[in-house]
Amino acid sequence: MKPRYLLSVFYLVSGLLALIIAPYYANAGMQAFEDTSSVSNSAYYLLMILVFTAFIMLFAKFKKELVKILFYFLLFITYFYAFLPFLGSLSILPSSLLLITLIKKENWVITNISAILVSSAVIAIFGISMEPFPVVVLLVALAVYDFVSVYKTGHMIKLAESISGLNIPVIFKIPGKNRDAIMGVGDVVMPNILVVSALVFNRCLVQVFLTFLSGFAGLVLLLFIVEKSQRAHAGLPILNSFAILGYLVGLVLCQYL
Repeated sequence: MKPRYLLSVFYLVSGLLALIIAPYYANAGMQAFEDTSSVSNSAYYLLMILVFTAFIMLFAKFKKELVKILFYFLLFITYFYAFLPFLGSLSILPSSLLLITLIKKENWVITNISAILVSSAVIAIFGISMEPFPVVVLLVALAVYDFVSVYKTGHMIKLAESISGLNIPVIFKIPGKNRDAIMGVGDVVMPNILVVSALVFNRCLVQVFLTFLSGFAGLVLLLFIVEKSQRAHAGLPILNSFAILGYLVGLVLCQYL
């Protein structure tokens, strides 16, 4: 198997881990939004992404150390919440250890492990915080945004280039002979939020399976396209579309099961 296709393992592991931990997060009351059915949640999420992207682009070229400090702070908070349902206040210990290891060991294995933890935690938190319809609205909006930011304005590619050397787990990476195979954490997180949401709110395992499998199929197609073209492509238009298609097929099937 070519290194690029090994990226699909990170998608599977992060999604499955999120499905396992989501019930624990729900029992711990870790919902990000009080009204899980409100479409305004999608707008808040999108706004956060836009503001954060603008901030990173503003400072990445001139204040890289500031960007790095911000990312490390946010990572520590994410680590803490990832462990919180299981360890309570003691979560500060593994969170600190993991962050220190990440900072001191510039190693792609450590970065990928950290990215899996971050991805699964974010998937679980937002999957239990938004019902499927707001998630679908969000996925459509982000697919459009990703398309525009990659193929029209190009700022997403510039952003990736600006932070690629900062040793922060915003990407999954597998070293290759000629060039590294990379995949954004967002490409794993977004379609899998719909998977967890379907599990928590619809409770139809057929739908959960189809949503997860369809998102994975979209990823394999995306990796094939990137392999053939040898250039960057927007991932969310394909990934989100496949996940939504699987969800809708599952929605129909669940009516008859």
